[in-house]
Order: sequence, then C-alpha cells, then structure tokens
Amino acid sequence: MNIIYLLKKNIWAIILLSIALAFWWPSFGLFLQPSTIYLLMLLMLFSVLDMSYRKVFKELKHDFSKIILTLVIVHLAGPIIIWFFKPWLDASLFLGLILATSINAGISIVFLAKLYGGSSSQSLVVAALSQVLSPITVPLVVFMFASTSLHIDPMSMALTIAKLVLIPIALSMLVRRSSFYPGLVKISSGVNIILLFLLITAIIAPLRMLILNNLQQAGWLALLVALVLLVDFGLGFLVGKNRGERVTFGISASYKNFVLANVLAMTLFGPLVALPAAIYAVLSNLFLIPLQFLCCKDKK
Repeated sequence: MNIIYLLKKNIWAIILLSIALAFWWPSFGLFLQPSTIYLLMLLMLFSVLDMSYRKVFKELKHDFSKIILTLVIVHLAGPIIIWFFKPWLDASLFLGLILATSINAGISIVFLAKLYGGSSSQSLVVAALSQVLSPITVPLVVFMFASTSLHIDPMSMALTIAKLVLIPIALSMLVRRSSFYPGLVKISSGVNIILLFLLITAIIAPLRMLILNNLQQAGWLALLVALVLLVDFGLGFLVGKNRGERVTFGISASYKNFVLANVLAMTLFGPLVALPAAIYAVLSNLFLIPLQFLCCKDKK
C-alpha cells in the first residue's frame, strides 16, 4: 500500500502523535515556534497547488444554496453557541473560542470527504471559498462577537490572514507556470503531512504548561468545543440530500483550519487566546476516529 495514502488515511493519528511529542519533548516545538508563520504559508501553498478554480466555480453554480449554507455554518454556528456561554467565560478564552470556531474550513476536508465516502468536489468548493473569504469573514465575525470583551483590530487581523492565505494562493498560480510544477504536485501530499506534523508540535509546545496548570479549565473548554463540533457536523449533515452529501457537508462544516486559528491567536493576542484553538485541534481529530469507522464501515 502507498505509504503516503496510508498516512493520509490515518491523519488523525499523525496529528495526535505531534500533540504527544509537543508534551513529551516541548523543546523541539519551542525551537520550531519562530518559524510557524512560514511553515503555515508553505502548508497553504502545497495544499492549493493543484486546486482547480474552474472546477470550484462550476461546482458552486451547481450546488450554490448548499455551499452557501455550509459556509454560514462554518463561520457562524460555533460563535453563536459560544456567545450563550459568554457570562461564564474569561474574556481571553471567549475571544479564543470565537476565533477557533469562526475560522475557515481546513483544506484537509477535500481528502477527508473523499475518504469517508463523500464528494471531494463539493468539499473543495467549501474549502476554497472559505479560505479566500477568510480575510473578510473571520475578522468581521470576531469583531461582532468579541469586540466588547477585548480590544480587537479587525484590519490587523484581516491583513494577517490575507498574508497567510492569499499569498500562498498567488504563489501557487505562479508555480503552475513553471517546469517543476508536476514534480511539486507529486510530492505535495508527503510534504503537507510533514509540515502539519511540525506545525502542530510548534503551536502546542508553548501552551504545554498553560494546559497542564489549568486542567480543569481545559476540561470545560473541551466540553464547549465538543458541543460546537457536534452541532456543526449535525447542521452540515442536514444540508445534504443523500449519504454522500451528508458526510461531505458534515465534515466541511466541522473540520476547521485550527493551525491558522492558533497562529493568529499567538501572533495577535497571546497564549491564553490560543488555548481554545489547541483544544479544538485535539478534539476535531479525535472526532475523526469514530467518524472513520461509522462512515467507512461498509468499505472493504
């Protein structure tokens, strides 16, 4: 069996291994921490390298209402749930939860949807639009829900997201015109797995002591994140009209770009705001374990 496919099929295990490494060997993650922005931009570049924007527009025209509804769930359902718990949350943790739950869909949903019996083309549209629109949608949602708790600079956030998201997209378009494009596409999956492993280790390691010293607080945050994950998946599931679409939109609505959320939180606010994104990373990948068995139980 192709080792890259095997790793991608068990991407949840790779992510959990990187989280474990961050706790057992934090010095390695702390060494990588200054490079997180550049590692993320490389991850974005290799993730969109072979993305067909013509296919995105074609699929959008075909499933416009379903795609738009899924995007609304991606960016708004979680923050609305978290808003009801605002009176019981520290201002920084509330901001972190709003950021983590309003962030754009992760590009990994394209592979995950296909792996679990859904549509990679429909999930590609959600991932592409959510990513391209994120410099507008994420700062706007965060400002709407969290501006009264802490000072939020939506313009600074928008520029940071634009740098992390749009520059890799522009670079990918230039790379496609080069002679080494086919070779890069061939190795992109393997490179992405390595980059994701390094990134998660780099973003969890600085939060290690914060989590260990506040286990009860982390536990309550985990319950809130689990609630958001289940509601997001459930709402996305209801958007679909058949089993394949339900899996596609359920995964697309619930699996977020937790790496971007963490980098934004650490860059613009600090470790306490980044804590919910770290917990989201753990739970969203634990959620893939029962989901994989449920969705793939009929596959050989």
